[in-house]
Amino acid sequence: MNVEIEDLKAIRERVAKLERQNRRLQRGIFAALAALTGLVVMGQARPSRTIVEAQEFVLKDSNGAIRGRLGVLGKEGSELTLGNSNAQPMMSLRVSADSGDLHFYGSRRSGMNLGVNSGNPSISIADAEGQGSAGLTFGKTGPSLRLADGEGFSTVVGTSQIEKPGEGQAQYSSAASVVLYDKNRKILWKAP
Repeated sequence: MNVEIEDLKAIRERVAKLERQNRRLQRGIFAALAALTGLVVMGQARPSRTIVEAQEFVLKDSNGAIRGRLGVLGKEGSELTLGNSNAQPMMSLRVSADSGDLHFYGSRRSGMNLGVNSGNPSISIADAEGQGSAGLTFGKTGPSLRLADGEGFSTVVGTSQIEKPGEGQAQYSSAASVVLYDKNRKILWKAP
């Protein structure tokens, strides 16, 4: 008899659990049907289309200072430029026939560029005080990482154009090379 009572309790607990799950399932189905009905009803109303056309849009603040521009670059492409409160450009996005560039400008000539030119992606950054720059490029001859200081000395890891006196044709180092240049772009050291 004790075993039957325990079996009965277990069955009651399982039935209660199933009923709770069934209620949750019903609520979920109801919510999904309500959302689907809402989407269908919203889809019935056609939004009015407003087209505004121009060759340039200018964004001005409450004082009339220009803070941004969106426009066409002649026949080349288009550009979006956003500026700070001093009307200085701080970011621009340019798109042309075979290139796209996203520029971030900092104060005192610092900045960063992310771009693709003729299918070759690159990233470059420059220090505000003219103390250095860095760039990562994937060109036709291979990838390269270039680091430069404010005095003009630089290091290239990866492909680099090697100029040899007396040879008219350009030669390139492999992607597994390191080349150190002086400020006149003469090789100080290279490997391999």
